[in-house]
Order: sequence, then C-alpha cells, then structure tokens
Amino acid sequence: MIKDVLRWMFVLLISAFLNIDIVAQNTSAFDSLTKKLIDSKEPNERIETLLALSEEVIGTDPQQGAKYAEEATNIANLQNYKKAAIQSLIQKGRCYIRTSDYSKAIESAEKALELAEDQKMGNEIARAKGVLSVIFFEIGDFGRSAKYDFENLKYFEQINDQAQIGLVLGNIGTDFINQNNYNKGMEFLKKSLDIAIKYGDYEGIAYQNNNIASVYFEYYQDYKTALNYYKEALRVNNRLDDKQQRGIYLMNIGISFSKLNQNDSTLEYYIESNDIFRYLKNQFLYSECQSHLGEYYFSLRDINTSLLHADTALKISQANNFFENMKSSAGLLHKIYLSIKDTINAYKYAIIEDYAEDSLFVQQNNKDVFKLEFQYNYEKLDKERQIARQKKDNMMTLAILTLISSLIIILLIFSRHRIKAKKVALEKQSIEKELDFKNKELTINLMSLMKKNEMLADISTNLIEIEKGAKTAETKMALSVISKKIRHSSDDKILKEFSTRFQEVHSGFYGALLQKYPDLTQNELKLCAFLRLNMSSKDISELTGQSIFALENARYRLRKKLGISNSNINLVTFLSQI
Repeated sequence: MIKDVLRWMFVLLISAFLNIDIVAQNTSAFDSLTKKLIDSKEPNERIETLLALSEEVIGTDPQQGAKYAEEATNIANLQNYKKAAIQSLIQKGRCYIRTSDYSKAIESAEKALELAEDQKMGNEIARAKGVLSVIFFEIGDFGRSAKYDFENLKYFEQINDQAQIGLVLGNIGTDFINQNNYNKGMEFLKKSLDIAIKYGDYEGIAYQNNNIASVYFEYYQDYKTALNYYKEALRVNNRLDDKQQRGIYLMNIGISFSKLNQNDSTLEYYIESNDIFRYLKNQFLYSECQSHLGEYYFSLRDINTSLLHADTALKISQANNFFENMKSSAGLLHKIYLSIKDTINAYKYAIIEDYAEDSLFVQQNNKDVFKLEFQYNYEKLDKERQIARQKKDNMMTLAILTLISSLIIILLIFSRHRIKAKKVALEKQSIEKELDFKNKELTINLMSLMKKNEMLADISTNLIEIEKGAKTAETKMALSVISKKIRHSSDDKILKEFSTRFQEVHSGFYGALLQKYPDLTQNELKLCAFLRLNMSSKDISELTGQSIFALENARYRLRKKLGISNSNINLVTFLSQI
C-alpha cells in the first residue's frame, strides 16, 4: 500500500511542476468559466478560458478536459498562436494521462515539444518534457522518465530556477527508487528536500518528507524513521490547508504506528484520514483506509467492526475495479471468516481474492505488453522523427550550400564582369592614347609638311624674282615653268601624304561620312579631315594655299550638307563624334 502511495505522490509532485490542480472541481468557478466562454469573442480570450476550464475539470472529468484543450488547440492553430498552441497541447497531454490514454498523451506532448523547440521556448520545452516524464513513469519506463527529468534539471540549472530544480530532483529520486536504486533515489530526494527548505517551499517540503518516509517504510522497513518523516510532512502540510494530502499523511502515520504496535495512535490517525477521504469522495483512498481499519479491528479481535470496514472496502473496490484494494479487502474477509470457522464465506472471499490477484496479474501483463508495444512504437516514431529532422537538416544544409554557391557564382560573375569592364576600359584608354599619339604624330607631320611647303613656296617666290631680272625671254620662260612645277608638285604631294596618314589614324572616318552624306566632294572630305584634327582656318589655308575667305565659304557649304547650318552645333565637335 505504501508503494502505491509513493506512486501517487510522484504524480502529485509532477503535478506541482505542471500546475495540475488535484482538488475536487469547484462548481462556482466552473459555472463562471462556462459563462465567460459563451461571452468570449476574442480568440485569445477563448483559448485562455478553455484552458482554465480544462484545468478545472482535469481531476474529475479528464476526458472533458481533453476536449476543452483540443478546442483551444484548434483555435490557436487557426490564429497561428504558437505559444497558445503549445500550451494547449501540453494541457491535452496531461488530460490523456489521467484517462490512461498514453498514446494520445505522448502524441500531444511530442507535438508540443517539437513546436516549443522550433520556437526556442525554454519553459514550454521543460513543461512538455515534464508530461513525457510522467507518461514514461506511469508505464514503468523509469529510465526514459529519468532522461527527461535530467534534461529539465539541466535547463533549470541554466536559468537558476531553484524551486523547479528542487521539484525535478525529487522526480529523479522517485525514478531511481522505482528502479530499485534506493541509495541514489534517497540522495536526490534529500537534495530536493534541502532546496525546498532553503526556499520555504512548504508543498515541496511536505512532498519530499512523505516520499523519504515511504522509502524508509517500504524498502528499509525502518518504521520509526519513516514515522518521523511522515509527521514532519503532516506538520508542514498544515500550513497549506491541503485536505487530501493531510488525509494521505494521516493514513501513512497510522500504518507506521500499526507496524510499531501502537494501537491507540493507529486508530486515531486512521479515523481522521477516513473522514477526510469520505468528505472528499476519493473512492480509492477511502476504500484503502477502510481496509486498514478492518485490519486494525481484526488485530483487536473485534470481528463485527472488522467485517463492516472490510466489506465496505470490498464493495467500493469492486464498483471501481480497484483490484489492489479488492485483493487486500477480500483477503481480510477470507481471514476473518476463517477465524470464526465460516468456511463457506471464507471460500467465497478466497475466490474473490484470487480473481483480484488474477486481474492484477492480467493488468500487469497488459501493462507490460502495452509498455513493450508502446516502447516499440515510440522508438519507431522517434527514429522516423530523427530521419525527418535529419532530412530537414539536410535540406537546410543544401539550401545554405546552394545559397553560398549562388553567392560565389554571383561574385565570380561580378568579378569577371569587373575584370572584363576594366580590361575594356584599359583597351579603350590604350586606343585613345594611341589615337591621341597618332593624332599628335599626324599633326607634327602636317606641321613638317607645312614648313616644307613654306620653304618650297619661298623657293618658288625667289625664282619668280629671278625670273623678273632675267635678260632673255627663254630664261624667264624656263624659270616660270620651274616655279609652277615646284608649287603644284609640293601641294599635290603634301595633300596626298596627309590623306594617306589620316586614313591610317582614322580608317573609318571617310566611310562613315560618305554612308551618312554621300554627296560630299573630295575637297569637302579633306576639309572634314582637317576639321576632325581641330585645325584652324589659318592652318588649313597655309597647308592648302586657299584663302581664309574661301575656307569660310567652304565651311558654310559643308554645314548645309551636314544639316547643321541652322543650329548652334560646333562643326569640329560634330565631326569628332563620327
């Protein structure tokens, strides 16, 4: 019986962390919340009210509590309220634990954990793991239960939440105890108690005193030490006004006194705890206490009173399928009737006792089968989840690598484009420099030709002067012919050489001009070339022998042919763009 109470206490301790209310439903609070739900319009308010309703009925009608939590989950998902969705899933998981539907409980808790981890919500992660710890504890997988408890311990140590550290240490202690590692379990329970005392956590102090007492009672059979811890749990609980816990502590103290053969004290504590459980309508604990009272009166040989309590315990147990209590109460009745030599009734209750024991065996086998099936499905689900997570991680890695590769390619393209642009700019600059150099070279050659032309002109002039002073007509004629030949040959040679050199520097200039303006004459083309070199009318006059007036007229006619006679466009600028 003490072992069952220790299990009960673990669920209570976990409930403290998960904010589970284990007292009976408050009718007025339920009615108020129901009205509030009807009046609620805003999604957030409806979710909050639904979760409050679920919390209100979780102890009395966990199936209805799960429905409220499910409705809250649906609203949260529609509104994309991540935190509310996680809280609703956690609440739903807790409700399914109460209905022993562990498959649905773990489904809800796992989903809550996945969402909480995605959103990096530390407290919600811890609460989801707390639910998973309870589930695995309930099905007897204490190793996996301890795994989640240790993960929560690490988290609460990181955020330095001492109250939660104390609670989790107590949970870990019960995990170890249920794995028959009593020394390790006691170590954690006492650490939890020390933290609860340090921070004035009366609920935690009471819980851990009771748990430590149960270990001394059940496993070490040190009833005196157990009694001291139970009494301390009761003393601290009196500050909390928690009736159900008071009933549990009183019953445990009564059992301890019974083991120590202190009958007066035993009865006192049994009666008070019995009255509390009857008032709270907790059928399980009430039937258990009735069975203990039956044992007490049987030890005093008060057969009638013993029969009354044993029969009450059996009827309650049969009505609720409390097979453990059914076995103990039927066994007591079997023992009572044997003592008064009523073999027929003794046999009748022996059959009930065997039935209860067989039911417990089947129940345990079913639980073991369920545990194996559950662990298989969970490990399968866990493996699928790991594969999905790995796939997700791989996709994320691939996306990152693709992004990095794209950036590298873009950078390479950009770099190549820059290099190419720079190369083009350099080539253009080189061409411009070369063109500039050739233009300068061409200008120098022109200047040289102009000087040469000037010298020839001087020679021609001198010959003309000599011609004037010649004495014979033949000499004058000869000098005149020579002078004209020098002038014409020098002009033709200069212009021909200029044309050749200009074509070398500006090879496409004449072609582009003729393509746009096919009516241009050779003289106009040459004038365009001179202007393309930014030569002044004076320079052109010296080079060609034309007068400046004639050149100005030629420029005017050229502007008309080029279609810019009525504009302010500079002729030299216009030609430099062709």
